[in-house]
Amino acid sequence: MIKMKLVALLLICLSTSSFSEDLDKPIVIITQDGEVDDRSSFVRFLLYTSDIDLRGIIATNSIWQKNGHGIEWVYEAIELYGKVHGNLLLHHPDYPSVDYLKSITMLGNEDPKFLTGGAPYIDTKGSDLIVSELLEADSRPVHVNCWGGANTVAQALWRLKTNHPHKFEKAVSRIRIYCISFQDEAGIWIKENVPEAMIIEAGSWHLSWNYHNKEPLKHNPYPEYMSEKWLNEHVKTNHGPLGAWYPQKNISEGDTPAFLNFVDNGLHAHLNYSHGGWGGRFIPHTGNFWIDARDDNNDKKTLWRWCPPTQHDFAARMDWCVQPFDKANHAPAIEESTESKTVSKGEKVDLKVSANDIDNDGIYCFWWHYKDASGMNSYINIENETSTNAFFTVPENYIGEIHIILEVKDDGSPSLTRYKRLIFEVI
Repeated sequence: MIKMKLVALLLICLSTSSFSEDLDKPIVIITQDGEVDDRSSFVRFLLYTSDIDLRGIIATNSIWQKNGHGIEWVYEAIELYGKVHGNLLLHHPDYPSVDYLKSITMLGNEDPKFLTGGAPYIDTKGSDLIVSELLEADSRPVHVNCWGGANTVAQALWRLKTNHPHKFEKAVSRIRIYCISFQDEAGIWIKENVPEAMIIEAGSWHLSWNYHNKEPLKHNPYPEYMSEKWLNEHVKTNHGPLGAWYPQKNISEGDTPAFLNFVDNGLHAHLNYSHGGWGGRFIPHTGNFWIDARDDNNDKKTLWRWCPPTQHDFAARMDWCVQPFDKANHAPAIEESTESKTVSKGEKVDLKVSANDIDNDGIYCFWWHYKDASGMNSYINIENETSTNAFFTVPENYIGEIHIILEVKDDGSPSLTRYKRLIFEVI
């Protein structure tokens, strides 16, 4: 690939968000059952709280963790995050304080008798928080992760529908529920009884991110990034107390995909879950019930295709826990590029980019056609795909969207990648 050496200014680093100024950080609430992989995912999650508008951390249960695990372990992890918080702020100014994280940590439903059947269950501080957020005078989506069961979320929706009928339509239109499978009967209840709520039953994480994998080349062709060796080198040793607390021997974070699409990497996959990003790609099944999409007819590929840059990014964030700014790597920034637009059949479309890197690393660019997100069966050829000036020709026999992904990657250690998604509407 062609290498671009560009000198950046420190001011650019302080505003390295790949969001344009008119886009907000996603509003996020997580619910989790405290299982060991939840705890591993939570270590990673804390390192990305700078990228989101986090409103709640709720302890729940599931069919696997019927009594839940409370919030004391969450406080323990947050305290360890606090020990590296000052160093993290050297690299990104938006890391929330320990006090704030504790203030939004609360109990949801951990009663095993409510793992079956439908709402109403019981009100909890967790369900109260979700109700309160959805009733805010705000039209932005509220992204709710269910790393365990969904009964706390179901109770909140039941309360909204029962106690706030005049506000329900607007409130429920805001919610985006990402379930790491349905780990109690509440997910099915939401799908069948609150069809206004968007809910995802994600399954592609299984055998790709929770690495119980006997066929690695089929389910995740990057086993080295999930290995004990990789984890020890980049997370568990010489990376501070939070990394040392990581409870597993290898990467087996079944819940991590639920929040990866919130990472500020330029893909903005949370704006439309069918577009695809680090946390997978999804399609509507019936109404507002969504399931895993299949890239190249493989539901696992929607996740593993992004595995190397995702793991490199995690490794860099772990470095931020202990290294000064000039000893760690930071992602390149895309200064400007071609904008999405309407195009015509047979039209030649120019693709241009300029980028920089705060660490003065070498930068490489690569353009590719995301045919699956485009809804196309074959790839569009991009000429000069490793150049700052590439182009493609719109097929003569196609009407619809064309998704072009720009990757800009540095040669730092670990190498980091940022993106821009271009969506061309063919008329």
